[in-house]
Amino acid sequence: MPPKKSRGQVSIPASDGLPALEVSEHTREKEAVIEDYTDIFTSGMSKMWPRLYYVDPFAGPGICRIRESDDEIDGSPLLAAKSKLGFRSYFLGDNNPEFVKALRQRFENLDTPEKPNAKFYTGFANVTVREMLKELPNPKQLGLAVIDPWGWDISFETIASLCENRRLDLVIYFPVYHAILNWNNDIPAIDQFMNGEAYKEKFRAAMSHERSQSEALRILLDAYKAELTQIGYKFVRDDYSVRLTPGRGRIQYCLVFASKNERGADFWDKIAGRTESGQIRMGI
Repeated sequence: MPPKKSRGQVSIPASDGLPALEVSEHTREKEAVIEDYTDIFTSGMSKMWPRLYYVDPFAGPGICRIRESDDEIDGSPLLAAKSKLGFRSYFLGDNNPEFVKALRQRFENLDTPEKPNAKFYTGFANVTVREMLKELPNPKQLGLAVIDPWGWDISFETIASLCENRRLDLVIYFPVYHAILNWNNDIPAIDQFMNGEAYKEKFRAAMSHERSQSEALRILLDAYKAELTQIGYKFVRDDYSVRLTPGRGRIQYCLVFASKNERGADFWDKIAGRTESGQIRMGI
């Protein structure tokens, strides 16, 4: 059966017969980072916060298949469900109905002492997050949100609404290379992701004067970090980036981490200090 495409994503059968998301090798690095953080987050906070919850509006089908090797790896929501102590509840969305159906089935099939309390949403993130907000736990509870869009498919306004008055750590996929490719194009989705056009003049000036990629990316990331600070995130990190070829080549994406509490930043710093293939500090 040929792969099926949905908004730039490729669906391909997994070994369990359900759809998987076909991805490139560099995705393995991203999922490893998320796995490390969910493990340290749940093990470090579960005694103080027994009702931890997890949010993922780009959850996918739960399984990824590496294009270059055909290896299968767990996606972020399954990594969260299999983390050391797990979460009390999960709020999982995707715009692909087949992916949501597959993810629901995989959660039902999990071999865990208790079946996870998971709610599923079908639709684009800017819509499903509004639905999630009606059902998320008390804002005083602690949660983790993984924001892993395909491109720029979530607005900053949506992220801000999700985090308003909440104790919610964030891990955000920041597709820097896509911005580099489109630096001279007016793409509303990028401006919505960045929360306006304040970044644009400096960023375009850096690109048009052929300054280094690192300088241009620093402008983008600093602008985004400033927006996160404005909505209450005192501790923001951008020290995980992945290149297409480990150790060299263009930077494909960066993971931005944000927490309102120093403890979350300490956790992130512990995992960010680990050196693995393809994971480097930005150094910019």
